[in-house]
Amino acid sequence: MVEQENVVYIINSLEVGGAEVGMCRLLDGLDRSEYEVTVVVLDGRSTGVEDQIPNWVDVLRLRHSTGNLLSSGGKFVRVVRDADVIVGSLFHSAMTAKLAGVVNPGATVGTWRHSSSFKTQKRKRIFNLTSNLTDVVLADSEAVAETLVEETSIDSSLVHTVPIAGIKMSDYPIVTHEATDTPVVGTVGRLTKPKNHSTILDVAERLQETNIRFEIGGDGELRDQLEEEIKQRELANVTLRGFVEDVPGFLSELDIYFQPSHHEGLCITVLEAMATGLPVVGSDVGGMGENVKHRESGFLYDSTNTDAFTSAIQELAQDRSARVRLGKTGRRTVEGSFTQANLVSEFEKAVEKN
Repeated sequence: MVEQENVVYIINSLEVGGAEVGMCRLLDGLDRSEYEVTVVVLDGRSTGVEDQIPNWVDVLRLRHSTGNLLSSGGKFVRVVRDADVIVGSLFHSAMTAKLAGVVNPGATVGTWRHSSSFKTQKRKRIFNLTSNLTDVVLADSEAVAETLVEETSIDSSLVHTVPIAGIKMSDYPIVTHEATDTPVVGTVGRLTKPKNHSTILDVAERLQETNIRFEIGGDGELRDQLEEEIKQRELANVTLRGFVEDVPGFLSELDIYFQPSHHEGLCITVLEAMATGLPVVGSDVGGMGENVKHRESGFLYDSTNTDAFTSAIQELAQDRSARVRLGKTGRRTVEGSFTQANLVSEFEKAVEKN
């Protein structure tokens, strides 16, 4: 019998986000005969991706639905002490994983970086000061890896690129790009400032006299603000769809995918759009800047370049053959580097002990 590797995967919450979805896809791709896995959730009040965690994986919540800490500290310590691999995703979970590595110095400690920029300079300083407490930093894109090497004190030998998309191509049927009188431009994700929804509204306002419609999927802190702005600007061509449970289904309704983010890590939703054969109009940041090839699988511009975004969307809306051509190139990109098999393979290489 093969001895199982004991993995403890620490994550902030189970909200719907790239880090959380990527974790679920990774765990789903692991061979359960080779791994014993415990997911430790720092804040157990959310349940957005809980049903995506494989049923053979144990889940330990350190805080329950009322917000009070559970009496699970002892179990957490026991789980950590038995671990062969400890993984932390997102800042607070990464710090917890580093401290867990002090409790169990024999474990391999891996910490994820999901963005090419730090939220604050304080977090960047803490990252540098604790870099000796991790055995490998899992960068979710080449852009993140390059930023870590160039802008932090981390030893480059500790940085391993692990594209966290983990896409099952069979889950993303190819859009047919049928001729249409009402092209639909869409985006999906958390409604937060880094996603730059204000530029989407600016572009929609400029195209209000055309037949192009805009669908914004997702929920988040800016929901009320966006609703009010759409109302005030009388943007009849924009719909807020709210939380999207069926992302492939949402993408299948689109003709163009639009992601003008200020900054990104890998940006899983862009890759999901590419998997369906959608051309992408987006900003030249993070993983988007690497994976979307300008005029080959989409159009890339500075996140504030409203004029360029507007022109690109107009061009694609009027040219079905271009949408088909760019979409095919994008799907090939995903097939080559961003499948679930790629994710599992690169993760296993990264945490493998020397």
